[in-house]
Amino acid sequence: MAFGTSTRGGLLAGAALLLWAPAAFAQETPPSPETTPAAPAADDIVVTGSRIARPDYAAPNPIVSLDAATLERSGNTNVTTFLQRVPALTNSLDSTRTAGRNQADGSFGQVGLNLLDLRGLGTARTLVLVNGRRHVAAQPDTAAVDINAIPVDLIDRVDVLTGGASAIYGADGVSGVVNFILKRDFDGIAARGQVGISERGDAGNRFASIVAGRNFAGGKANLTVAYEFNEDDPLSNDDRDYLALAQRQFFVNANDFDPARPGSYQKVPVRDLRYPYGSNQGYIVIGDRVFRGDGALYTPGALLVNDGYSVGGDDTPVAGYIGDILPATRRHAVNILSRYEASDAFQINLEGKFVETTVTSFSGFGGNYPATIALDNPFIPASILQAAQAEGLTSIDVSRNNFDIPRRGETDRRRTWRGVASVTGRLSDHARYDVSYTYGQTDVRAIKRNDRLADRFTAALDAVRDPATGRAVCRSTAARADGCVPVNLFGGTTVDPASYAYYLSDPASDARITQSVANATLTGDFGAFFALPGGPVQFAVGGEYRRETSRFRPAQALVDNRFYQYDEYIIPTPSDGSFDVSEAFGELNVPLLADAPFASILSFGAAGRISDYSTIGTARAYQFNGIWAPVRDISFRASYGRSVRAPNIGEIFQPRTGTSNFFSDPCYLGNRGNGTEFRAANCQALISSLGGNNAAFTAANNPNATIFIPGTQSGNPDLRAETATTWTAGVVLRPRFVPGLSIAVDWYDIDLRDAINTPDANVVAELCVDQPDLDNAFCRSISRQRGTGFIDGYTVQPQNVAAFRTRGLEFNAAYAFEAGAMGRFDLRLIGGYLDRLERIATPGAAIENQVDTIFRPQWNAAFSPTWTMDAVTLSYNLRWQNGVRRFTRQETDGAASYVDPRYFRYKDLWQHDVRVEVAVEPNFALYGGVNNLADQKPDIGFETNVPISPIGRFFYMGAKVNLDRR
Repeated sequence: MAFGTSTRGGLLAGAALLLWAPAAFAQETPPSPETTPAAPAADDIVVTGSRIARPDYAAPNPIVSLDAATLERSGNTNVTTFLQRVPALTNSLDSTRTAGRNQADGSFGQVGLNLLDLRGLGTARTLVLVNGRRHVAAQPDTAAVDINAIPVDLIDRVDVLTGGASAIYGADGVSGVVNFILKRDFDGIAARGQVGISERGDAGNRFASIVAGRNFAGGKANLTVAYEFNEDDPLSNDDRDYLALAQRQFFVNANDFDPARPGSYQKVPVRDLRYPYGSNQGYIVIGDRVFRGDGALYTPGALLVNDGYSVGGDDTPVAGYIGDILPATRRHAVNILSRYEASDAFQINLEGKFVETTVTSFSGFGGNYPATIALDNPFIPASILQAAQAEGLTSIDVSRNNFDIPRRGETDRRRTWRGVASVTGRLSDHARYDVSYTYGQTDVRAIKRNDRLADRFTAALDAVRDPATGRAVCRSTAARADGCVPVNLFGGTTVDPASYAYYLSDPASDARITQSVANATLTGDFGAFFALPGGPVQFAVGGEYRRETSRFRPAQALVDNRFYQYDEYIIPTPSDGSFDVSEAFGELNVPLLADAPFASILSFGAAGRISDYSTIGTARAYQFNGIWAPVRDISFRASYGRSVRAPNIGEIFQPRTGTSNFFSDPCYLGNRGNGTEFRAANCQALISSLGGNNAAFTAANNPNATIFIPGTQSGNPDLRAETATTWTAGVVLRPRFVPGLSIAVDWYDIDLRDAINTPDANVVAELCVDQPDLDNAFCRSISRQRGTGFIDGYTVQPQNVAAFRTRGLEFNAAYAFEAGAMGRFDLRLIGGYLDRLERIATPGAAIENQVDTIFRPQWNAAFSPTWTMDAVTLSYNLRWQNGVRRFTRQETDGAASYVDPRYFRYKDLWQHDVRVEVAVEPNFALYGGVNNLADQKPDIGFETNVPISPIGRFFYMGAKVNLDRR
């Protein structure tokens, strides 16, 4: 632990205490030597990928473990950013991916979330545990755990388990498990403080923690308290000159592309990219002339006719809409844990925490597309007024992107409470029990920032000149009485900030997510009755009851759709959902041989779980595994299993909400040949049954062809569980002739079927007629008009229609050794090779090959050597990923002239981090470091970090003290 100062006012670490106690979970307790022939040595890690305790080298599933020292040496106070170096977690969402323009329009409570994504299969399919137990979610309607809710300095290690773990831990672990093991049983005081800032003087970070614990009652009891604070400053895209308008480059379709001309490419990089037919200064069309808001004639940018953008001129700059790269974050975490051991047969553990995280991020600007202004508006320039009067107009339309009205954004405050009460003990030399109850609750307040109330903004636009004073005022006397200040749209920076208070609003919506889990587990072995040559058969058996709820209450103003056009894209609906599940599980480890010729270890295992959901009924998961070590130095391991993921609350219970979509009907005559062999016949039968004219079924004859069709979206109570088949195979080397060296190489393969996906409305219409017959769920989701057959409505819902397949190899090596007078060296290398990652969005859809794409590199590695000599510790970390494809395979396959070969890929990630620590005295140390030492910058054409950090070179320093009484 460590202690330090905050740049915002003194020592934060002493502000509060964190209570933390060591809950003795049965699945994490090393077996006693008398019950297990090969008890783990003192320096072995006892992994938690199983409820049967065993050392890491005897684990049948691949596990990557990262300890607290590795996390601290990284300089990261964001755990997700640290974990992205693990090959399986490169696609995880840290704060940079849930800020700025990455905020989903119409979403609530997602800003600044940090979500883990194992294997690129989605955050919903990654099970996050704390000390082997589930953790309450942070986002309404989902099971996604915000890693911000896990205190950094209480983490003892993180276990990343590859392969399906549903049989052991339940649903959601389709791609694997990330288990955070917290420190326990602390006796003393420890504190740490760290501050950091970028080379450019921004993106500041402040972190402080303090832990105080005491053993008493002769060591039978412990009480520990801890507090942690973390604060990150926001960073805007415009704060980096290489990302702003002047230097930022975008890839667009070239106007002069000629595939027959050597050196001509379809996609080219350009600077100063803009949106045509609109401006942040105003865009007014009068007759055959176009005016800028200040009255000058409008200078259009050079139109990119094949891409819909323009370059230069008075058009709106695209770069202005990217918003924040990093959100503003402030987090407080208090943890209280305690233990009392009455006897070997009875130990009670209590654990509680409260975490409050507040995150604010701003994205793009609002606009008027257009706003209608009466000609008596005093802000209209004379040139525009004269032109309008000459045309006989009484009003003009102004399209404008309002760069002088604050950006739209969101502030999310998440408050998480979690408590665990468990009773554990030894029933005999061959059995232990663990009974626990866990309750978690997350309250989310999602505040939309700077939304414009439609009636008030319209009143502020309607300005007249006050005959008494000659000043511009709002036309409505009632609006003036309420504080209306007129808005001037004619020019680039003309809106009076005094007008904001009248029409800008911050509607607040609330959500509550709860989780209750009761678990009882019995672990042990059959050594009292019999033993195999390898030792007694080990077992774990138990049951669990879990209930999850989610409630969302949007602001009434949002429900009433009171906001100006384009400020809200989806009108939210209040929602409630819940489910419960009762489960029974069991696990066996059968050690056939141990310390025998050609069988230092030979064991087989199995695990199974049956779950009864209130929503989907019964689901079953299982796993078989084995490990064989012909000699102690080398072991082979493998597992095969079936995992399940039950649909989450939102996928089932999301209420019906209005939406709209533009359709290109698959039954138009021109589209009937584009689908499966069934489409033409199905369309003929479908349109005929509705009384339509097949011979004239074209867009030209459809009165709705050029408008958005109204529809609905909702959850789907008929969803089934997703199922995944997973197998792994690997080898672990621990050569005795190289003490301290361990190497693990593992292959994994995951085949996910019936994956839940929400198809686009057009895709639903296509799926309806591309099936063998019309009696299918997709046709029931599309409404067609009787008498014509044209689409007049639709419903989109999550469906069990997608599939994923991924496989690859992981490499994990560690080597620690003493070098005499040269000190101690600790080397760690983690690497990965992604051989396959395929997604099929809907039945019959094209296979999407996602290997070697953004956040899914084919090769990646992290090399972390540490050297300690006397009081000095020098750490280095190299994070490398191959440069991934900039464009999809569908775009580039067979298209040699698509893009200049120089731009086919993003550049490789080569991030160098260094850190030095000096132990001033045994209990006190100072440290400092630089991340991204080479100041590697994002490549051109990027949308977010891919994965090169947009922050640039980052410096940090800190201090830590540890007065451990043990």
